[in-house]
Amino acid sequence: MCVESEIRVGSIVVVKVGRNEIEVVVTEIGENRWKVKKVGGNHEFAVSKIERVLGENPSVPEDEPVAAETADTETDDGIDGAENGIPPSEDAEDAGNPNAPDEPEEEPNPAPESGHAEKKLSLLEAAAQVLKRSRTPLNTKEILAKVIESGLWTPNGGKTPEQSLYSAIFREINTKENPRFRKSAEKKGSFEYNR
Repeated sequence: MCVESEIRVGSIVVVKVGRNEIEVVVTEIGENRWKVKKVGGNHEFAVSKIERVLGENPSVPEDEPVAAETADTETDDGIDGAENGIPPSEDAEDAGNPNAPDEPEEEPNPAPESGHAEKKLSLLEAAAQVLKRSRTPLNTKEILAKVIESGLWTPNGGKTPEQSLYSAIFREINTKENPRFRKSAEKKGSFEYNR
């Protein structure tokens, strides 16, 4: 474990999430906990233990004040000053000051042009579509190959997608009243679309 006095807002530290150690940036310091943000990502979460300090984030000035607890000062725009790295006193002063420097506001993502967001299919949904079109029973390796080939699903880095698909199909067969899949009577280890 590291020395807590070394930890400041903007410090790059290592925390354990499950069995994995990940690098995060400290965004807020509270009582017996730290709010951190994954390096290179937007995922923010709280931790109660920091494994070690790697260094300071070069984008945060060293004279950054450290909040003893989470500041509850909220401006009229709904943004918490402590989360933006602005000391609460400056944030409160600037909120009512019309001569305060303008900060660029983040604009929300515009809606897609077509009006429908393109939703990615799950592997199970894509497998159902492939089996629906297939005239012959297919095993999970064949289903996976056709799913990827047709572009219905792209691998997400899992090591055994065939086994995941196999268990998902069996789960649906065993738990749903009207499953989309059935075991093939003519080809062992294969599945058909339940028409």
